[in-house]
Formats: sequence, structure tokens, C-alpha cells
Amino acid sequence: MQYADPSIPIYVGREADKLLRAAMAFGPFGAEFKVVHHYSHLETFVVGPFHITPYLADHSAFDAYSFLIECNGKSIFYSGDLRGHGWKQYAFDNLLSKGPKGVDVMLLEGTTLGRSADKPMASEADLVLQLKRSMTSTKGIVLAGFSGQNIDRLVTFYKAALSSGRSFVVDIYIAHILWAIDRKSLPDPTTNALRVFLPQRMKSKIIRDKAFELVKPFYEQRIYPDELKEKASELVMTFRASMAGDLEKANCLAGASLIYSMWPGYLERSSPNLQDWCKHKSVDFDIIHTSGHASVDDLQRLVSAISPKTLIPIHTVSPEAFNRLHSSVQIIPNGKWFDL
Repeated sequence: MQYADPSIPIYVGREADKLLRAAMAFGPFGAEFKVVHHYSHLETFVVGPFHITPYLADHSAFDAYSFLIECNGKSIFYSGDLRGHGWKQYAFDNLLSKGPKGVDVMLLEGTTLGRSADKPMASEADLVLQLKRSMTSTKGIVLAGFSGQNIDRLVTFYKAALSSGRSFVVDIYIAHILWAIDRKSLPDPTTNALRVFLPQRMKSKIIRDKAFELVKPFYEQRIYPDELKEKASELVMTFRASMAGDLEKANCLAGASLIYSMWPGYLERSSPNLQDWCKHKSVDFDIIHTSGHASVDDLQRLVSAISPKTLIPIHTVSPEAFNRLHSSVQIIPNGKWFDL
């Protein structure tokens, strides 16, 4: 979207807009829109001939929505990415009970279709218990490897840290995002709920950009390298590969563990390679994760609840697997039109 004409109107959830604006100061993973309109759950808005109704979605991306799109007596339900086992499970349950019925076409994500399902999908609440066990058994610092924009997973690690009696440390990037979102249900980085660490790479960028206002709200919550070493056994700290050098210099990795909580495929793209780094530094490595996407069972429940006339697969490597979800599936290649 950064390459689009800035005069084109952008429609986005209010809190997603806050998050993207806040991320702008730290790299290319944010955005600031010039002509922006905010939408909200179940508040229909109009774009040209289209009436669009957003439905808040339970997903690992923050402030995500599904959409009912209506025009000239026809209707499309676009699922977007969603699931039914996160902290907003109520949103998925509401969609099942109060969502649209009998739409002409449903565009449905199927990320988990085609994957092996050896065991039921873990919920975020399940992860809290798994993380607590890992944190309790770790003698040193616990490093939490997850996407900084995955607010659900942040909450999961925060709950587990509190339950295990450890303090939760976030880097300045996550602290700034939480501060910008300013939601009362999330931990406040300007209070004792969190400690805030400033990695060297981010510090250099802040000095280079003279963006000292980014640090100012968190002065009292700052934690420094010597304290990381001194209190290692009491801490859970958000971590990304770019922070490896900071922790090595802090000499705080004795008895440490790294809990990786993202899709394992991303491990191949990390630099340094996190598994190799952990072996070299004698840091225990574990993967504790659950998908940001719906299980096959939940996809089936959603299709049954909305009961579309036609189901079209999107966001999947196994479109043929949709045939088990609905009797009328149309597999449409990218770039082809489907005539309602």
C-alpha cells in the first residue's frame, strides 16, 4: 500500500491504524495513511454501490475483521484470516451465532487445510499453561520469540510470566506500540506492569533520527544490561534475532531458554539462525506455538453456520480440501472472475 497514490481512501480498523502508525518509527513494517476512514464491528459503511459490514475476527493479527459485502441484491462474505481459539474466541462464537446466513458466495481462508492434525489445536489459554511450565523449569532468563505485532501472543506471554512469578520485559518497539494503542485491557508500559529494554540497534536509530520522544514515556521503566544479568532468573524478555548481540554483551544467558512462538517455517529466515545460536550459547530452545488460523473443525462450523450457496477457497495450498467443507466449491485461479 505504500506505493499507492496517497489520495486513495484507506479503510482500516481504528486500533490497527494506531498500531501501524506507531510501527513507522522503527522500520518498514508500519504505515501512515493520508486519507483514512475507520470502521468498527457491525457498523455498515458504504463505498460506491457496496454496503460493507465488518465483523471483528479472532486472529493473531491485531484488530482483524471479516466482511459482508452487499450490492444489487447479491452478497459475499469474506472471512479474512480468522480462528476460534484465541483471546477473542467470543468474536468467532458471535460470528457463528449472529453472522450472515445464506450468502451467495463465501471467500474462506484455509491455511490449516492440508496440514497434519495429529492433535487438537491449542488455545492461547493452553499456551499460558505450557509457557508457565517452561518458565518455571528455566533457571536463567526466558527469551520470548514472537512477532511484536501479535498482541494476543504478547498477552499470553505476559499472563504466563505473571503466573510463574517473573517480571515481563519488552523492547522499546513493543512498548511504543502498546503505548500508542492505549487499551486498558493491555499491560501499560509506563507502569510497573512492564519493564522496557532499549536494544542497541534501536538506540542507534533513535539517536540518528533524533527521535528521543520515543523513549521519554518509559524512562522510569527502563531496564539496563547489568540488571538483565543480575535479575536473569526473575525475567521473561521479548526477543528477536537482532537482539542476540545485546544479550551476549550483557552476559545474561547462563541457564537461559528461548521459547519460539511463531510458525516454525520462519526459523529458516532468521539471521543469525536462532537454533544454531542457542546451541552455541548453551541456551535451551523450545517451540511453543499455536496457529493464528482456524482449525479444520472450526472452518467446518463456520461454513455450516453461514451456509453459503457457493464456497471459494482463498489463502490455502490445498483448495481441493474445501470439498469436504461444502457441497458447492468453486476453485477460482488468481486473476479470474467469478460471475455471481
